[in-house]
Amino acid sequence: MKKNRLLVVGLLALFVTGCTNTDQDADSSSEVMSSEVNSESSSEESSSMPESEESSSEEETASIGDYFPFMESIYSSYLGDGIEYSSYELYPQYIEENRIQYVEKNSGTNIVTVLEYTDGQLVEKFVRPETYFRENMLDKTSENAGNILLQEPLEVGNNWENPSGGTVEITAVDVDVETPLGVFPSIEVTTTEENSINIRYYSIGVGLVKEVATDTEGSYEVTSTLEEQTEETPEAATIKVFFPDANAMGIETADVSVAFFTNDVTRETMTELLRQVPDVEYGRLIPEDASINSMYLNEDGRVYVDFSQELVANMNAGSSGESLLLQGIVNTIGTYYGVEEVVLTIEGAPYESGHYSMQEDESFKVDMEGVAE
Repeated sequence: MKKNRLLVVGLLALFVTGCTNTDQDADSSSEVMSSEVNSESSSEESSSMPESEESSSEEETASIGDYFPFMESIYSSYLGDGIEYSSYELYPQYIEENRIQYVEKNSGTNIVTVLEYTDGQLVEKFVRPETYFRENMLDKTSENAGNILLQEPLEVGNNWENPSGGTVEITAVDVDVETPLGVFPSIEVTTTEENSINIRYYSIGVGLVKEVATDTEGSYEVTSTLEEQTEETPEAATIKVFFPDANAMGIETADVSVAFFTNDVTRETMTELLRQVPDVEYGRLIPEDASINSMYLNEDGRVYVDFSQELVANMNAGSSGESLLLQGIVNTIGTYYGVEEVVLTIEGAPYESGHYSMQEDESFKVDMEGVAE
């Protein structure tokens, strides 16, 4: 029951920021808003046209891009009430054209979701729970996805059926939602399933500002409310790096804090860490001119990493030294992805040096022997 609820909260959580193009990003900045700012904005709009005409105009012209803008490097946090996992942090990891990839981090797990905005619909294309590494998954799809989160026109009464079996309807377009950041004018979207009702509130230029989940009998209520939203804020992560000790007799480790902005490439960050572990003079795992050409988690559960030729050409190490360096590289990458095997290649060919000659798709194993804890 808790696991199912976790997934529900994870999926609810990801409907929060973004914009369909970069021009809209600048115009719909997600700076922290106060109730005073919202009140002034509402007053100015009211003075320019009668209330009835304003509502009619908004219903006719508002798009999903207005209520669900795709914006880069926006950190959002939600204050939860009702269950342990209802508080969470949200970050847009990748944005390309009409797709966006979010990671939701709550106290129990990290969930990655990919959304696509096309043909007047915002559709969930991919969901991957228990994801503690960062990788571009914008081109992926999953069988447990396909739900439509929003559908134009954004007007009261518009409704649709989702593959999960729920019925979704826009039930209001002029709701004032109170949050720790102020009051946000919002549209209300209600999803009704066999035993539950989920209500989400979206505000122009901000995205999801609140969500409420109850059962059909009203015996419980779980809420998540936007409490913080900041621009130009990176996603914080920690990478454990393994490297030979100063005497090249064993392996030491260091926890390195890194920062990822939207669309930052993980292999480039990993390359820098392997070139020189911060604050460790002897913490070099690859030559300064070596780089990672590609790095990804394959469907076989192994990570495939392709290096430039400089890794072997300029390594300058004996057999024992090379063994320790390879152990450090494999342990670092394998631990980051949470796998036991890493396949190393050089410019697309199996890893080969004066001391090692690997076969096609032969892997190195994550090895903790000799690691100083």
